[in-house]
Amino acid sequence: MATLKEVAELANVAPMTVSRVINNPEAVKENTRLRVVAAMKELRYSPNVAAKSLAANRCGVIDVFIPESIDLSNPFVMHFIAGISSELSEHYYSFLILRNRGIEHQCDGYIVTGLLKNEIDEFAQYARERNRPVVLFGHTDIADVDCIDVDNVLGAECGVRHLINEGHRKIAMVNVLEDKDYTVDRLNGYRKSLEDAGLEYNPKLVFYAQNSVEGGETAAAELIAREKVSAIFCATDTIAIGVSNKLKALGYSIPDDISLIGFDGLGHQLLASPPITTIQQPVYKLGAMLAKTLLGRLNGREAATKMMVAPKLLRGGSDKSFNAVVNPEMD
Repeated sequence: MATLKEVAELANVAPMTVSRVINNPEAVKENTRLRVVAAMKELRYSPNVAAKSLAANRCGVIDVFIPESIDLSNPFVMHFIAGISSELSEHYYSFLILRNRGIEHQCDGYIVTGLLKNEIDEFAQYARERNRPVVLFGHTDIADVDCIDVDNVLGAECGVRHLINEGHRKIAMVNVLEDKDYTVDRLNGYRKSLEDAGLEYNPKLVFYAQNSVEGGETAAAELIAREKVSAIFCATDTIAIGVSNKLKALGYSIPDDISLIGFDGLGHQLLASPPITTIQQPVYKLGAMLAKTLLGRLNGREAATKMMVAPKLLRGGSDKSFNAVVNPEMD
């Protein structure tokens, strides 16, 4: 088995440089890092992860907390985990998916998603008591919790503004029936777009549903029975698929009769016919960013990370112009 010294000799660098490439590659110049990585590959060098973790008083494992209420097979989770894995694997870290906090085990820190608003404080305290850093997919003002989130307000504004630009004036929203930051933010973005365009916000046009296809179907049936609208903005693509199914079952054509926009853009929207126009959030990228942020904290970074990432409009076939002149400045 090759040694670290042999890798250093082949790459013509000091052994300490090889160690930095393994433990903190961002601190090494790119051409040097690539030379060391090539030498490691040629010699089939495998770092002693156990020894490294022991020396740093770590176990080399990160807990990724995903509440039991979230289905691990949904596209959001798969993109999220893939992004985390891509970053952790470069640093020889492994991870466990934590579904509840009832079982104690060793880990070096936490990456967390899917918490209710009141649960964020609880998890921060849980991590604090164990002297472990925590990084949140979401946003919080808690000083010692790093957080990265999609700008859900901006995303909802983008989607609703797009519908307004197409000529729609009576736009309903189907939101998720959960007390989470993203549901509040997406509602605020929906409302802000209407008001910025001089349209009245009507709470009677906001419906709530479980974040499932069935929830979307139920909400769509209630909406059609109560209101006549030309467009619907859904807080998730899963709900939008259910809304699409029910509208078609009731005899409506999408987008000829009603335009539809969702939120997520992780491939799920392609299951609908026509595919749903959506606000795409870069969940894979965010997963990698969260992992990198946590590793930075473990490596001694003290400055807090509080970051918002902009989503973007991804056109499908569920929306179209609605007999009005589009204002290009709004899109």
